[in-house]
Amino acid sequence: MVHALEEIQRLLKPNGCLIDIHPVREAPLIKVYRGSSVQFVESDPGYDYDESIQQAEAALTQIIQRGLFVIKGKDEFDLTTYASSVAELREFFAMVGAYDDDPKDDAMEAQRTALYARVEEIMQAAGGEAEIAYHERAHITRLNPNVRKEELI
Repeated sequence: MVHALEEIQRLLKPNGCLIDIHPVREAPLIKVYRGSSVQFVESDPGYDYDESIQQAEAALTQIIQRGLFVIKGKDEFDLTTYASSVAELREFFAMVGAYDDDPKDDAMEAQRTALYARVEEIMQAAGGEAEIAYHERAHITRLNPNVRKEELI
């Protein structure tokens, strides 16, 4: 990852910027809303990318410490995906993960299937008046290349 960031720094114009967006290191939440009321909240048992996030954060820290980039802005935001049914949510995630060739974890898939069954029960009990929201929290950072005087000549 560090090599890719070094290459980005090399290719950016002095007034260019790199926008880094990645999830925070906590599991996304699956929520069921009925109107403005939350009926159900549970963490996604499929959260398994903590190691990738750690590697990304370590790479960013390293290039900043080396002086290749300077942070010009940093914040967090919510990324929410809404669905009107469990089937619609599953279809969305099948599309998102269509090119993921990592082997499936059977235990995690069983937990996720059980979670979706609980959500489906709540959705059925609501009689079509509920919606599912998949909440992820993300970091966004604007990084500018640290321009050295010799590069300006």
